[in-house]
Amino acid sequence: MNTQLTSDQIEFYCENGFLIIDDFLIGSELSLWQDAVDEAVAQHVSCPDAFHNQKGEDNYYKNVFVQCVNLWKTSEKIKQLILDPDLGRLAADLAGTSGVRLYHDHAMVKQPWANPTNFHVDNPYDPFYSHQAIMFWVALDDATIQNGCLYFLPGTHKTSNFEVGGNLGQVGIGELFHEYPEWIEIEPYAAEMKAGAGVFISGMLAHAAGPNMTTHPRRAFAMLFMPEDAIFNGKKSALPDEVFAKLKAGDMLADDEHLPLVFSYQGDN
Repeated sequence: MNTQLTSDQIEFYCENGFLIIDDFLIGSELSLWQDAVDEAVAQHVSCPDAFHNQKGEDNYYKNVFVQCVNLWKTSEKIKQLILDPDLGRLAADLAGTSGVRLYHDHAMVKQPWANPTNFHVDNPYDPFYSHQAIMFWVALDDATIQNGCLYFLPGTHKTSNFEVGGNLGQVGIGELFHEYPEWIEIEPYAAEMKAGAGVFISGMLAHAAGPNMTTHPRRAFAMLFMPEDAIFNGKKSALPDEVFAKLKAGDMLADDEHLPLVFSYQGDN
């Protein structure tokens, strides 16, 4: 893995709210990640009670992408890949925090002819509010305009708020502009990426993805990181039932079993 950052890259992330690392996976590392994710997804979707589609029963929303959450808990291979302290250090340095925990991972597969993903902001949905929330999204296939690459509205992480996240369903790809009309003139950045590239995305940045207008799936794998001192806001979101049951608003999210510390400048990593 390419885990080096320059001051220019950190400055770019702070200004724009995202940073693409073109050569994140090097050599055979790409096939290692592809195989690990494919294996974990196959195991996950075979479980009768697996959560592998989107929330709710809307058919349009279900055809945005197939989603498998927390594969690190069922796949030792995924666990070894994503709980790497070097990866956690990258996230911490870009987010500007002393350390990060893994909130959750998820594989996202846009199947052939899948619907677009509307513009949205992630952190308003999370069980913590923080401008230091950060996601790392890894392309396991080439992500193109034709098969549903990501789109970013650069700089929107500076003006988004914790109350509005946007709707991922069929109400309209630009529905979020009703809440943020000042964003409608921002030129979207189309993030076409080669397989093996990765992109860090602020949890407060507006982003979307196009439809998959091809006959092949577009695979991606993402990790959502929270600051090591994140505070519970009362929302369950993707927290495991056993974690949520023990929490009250204002508690620190520090469950080492379910929200593992990936890296901390205050610890021994």
